[in-house]
Amino acid sequence: MAVITVSRQSGSDGDAVTRLLCERLGYRYFDKKLMAELAQEMGIDPREIVDVSADKHQAKGILERIFGNFQTPFGDPSSWTLAARHDAHEALSVERVRSMIEAAYEQGDVVIIGRGGQIALAGKPDVLHVRIVAPFETRVRRWQARAVLSEEDAQQRTRERDQAHIDFVQRFYGADIADPALYDLVISTEKITPEGAVELIVKALELLQ
Repeated sequence: MAVITVSRQSGSDGDAVTRLLCERLGYRYFDKKLMAELAQEMGIDPREIVDVSADKHQAKGILERIFGNFQTPFGDPSSWTLAARHDAHEALSVERVRSMIEAAYEQGDVVIIGRGGQIALAGKPDVLHVRIVAPFETRVRRWQARAVLSEEDAQQRTRERDQAHIDFVQRFYGADIADPALYDLVISTEKITPEGAVELIVKALELLQ
């Protein structure tokens, strides 16, 4: 009845590792479908559950946080309220997803990728926290091949995704996503394949249990 959380850098093949891990262990994948099932069991309308993750999150600068999304901070004040509403809605959605993560933990045998799972379940027994990383240049090359991007565009996408992940965890959980103390196992996929990463995770899970 263990749970595995996977935090991954963009382009680190963390999604592939998670998919293979679920197949290898027969664990469920924490996605919107599973959240809907959990919501029904908790007596919550599944339509109220909005999936949020660092991949969908947009990191904001200080001016954007104060004034909303404008090219200059002198836009229509009514739009500032709209931006504030969006931020409040996102925060509420994160809290609801966090409650789903805790419900999934109670059932066990699930892999939770992203969504701050490593912090939401910090200190819980029978949970293995994994971080998948790779050098920046390697992740850029993977984005070039995956999305047929120029090197410049791939670099920009990688930096934007990295910043979104950092901002998401800092903003909603008050933590540094790169803090090694949050994880039991950190794997670089520079030399280790997704299949090899799965072997390491399974071994670590056996030692945990």
